[in-house]
Amino acid sequence: MVVDVSDRSIGEAAELLGVSTRALRHWDSIGLLQPEWRTASDYRLYTDADMEKAMQILVYRAAGVPLREIAELLTAPDSVKEHLLRQRRLLEVQITHLRRKIRAVDRILKENTMTIEDKAELFGRDWPDYQEEAEQRWGQTPEWEQSRRVRAEMSPQDVREAQEELESFAQSLVDASTAGIRPGSAEGDALALRHRASISRWYETTPSKQVLLARMYIGDPRFDAAYRGHSAYLLSLVEALAESEGVDLKAVKWC
Repeated sequence: MVVDVSDRSIGEAAELLGVSTRALRHWDSIGLLQPEWRTASDYRLYTDADMEKAMQILVYRAAGVPLREIAELLTAPDSVKEHLLRQRRLLEVQITHLRRKIRAVDRILKENTMTIEDKAELFGRDWPDYQEEAEQRWGQTPEWEQSRRVRAEMSPQDVREAQEELESFAQSLVDASTAGIRPGSAEGDALALRHRASISRWYETTPSKQVLLARMYIGDPRFDAAYRGHSAYLLSLVEALAESEGVDLKAVKWC
């Protein structure tokens, strides 16, 4: 094999792309990005073509596309231009959606006299319907009443911060999955605890309750979308932590 001087080591590729070497190794292990060459010592070497593919992966990921779907998209018989146009459309949809929500929150901050009907019209109808789902399952529980009181006391700024927290956590979940963070690891447990803390802002959350909530997420595409297609990965993190805390995963109860 003749090594091109432009070929990059995994460290050089990671630095240029702004990702960790762990993420690149994970992409290699799942067949998403397997470098074209390796040295005699089995070190990965990334060609310009590999780097172009890595850039496509990063753009799709930024648009919220799960890794498994990115793999399918990259195998489609499309030209580089077609890939870029598709990525641009995905990003535009995401940007438009977020800008509209920001404008809605800003308007509510300025207009304290808006009715519920006005706010519903302003926000649109494309929010994940968490409240209805939760009320159907737990409407008669103390947790529901506690969360209802919390919501009633929230200011528009509190609403914005809660949404930002969800979006930040979803991105952390995507990043952890991409980096190959394993359930039961210190990093995985920290992420599961962060998720538990986000729920605890509404009501007291036990490991068992968290497991049941995470299991609910994977059964509804609305919840899965909120976690950017990574609700199953979240469940694996949550269950690993709960099991280490003594929860019997075969007989989980809301307690």
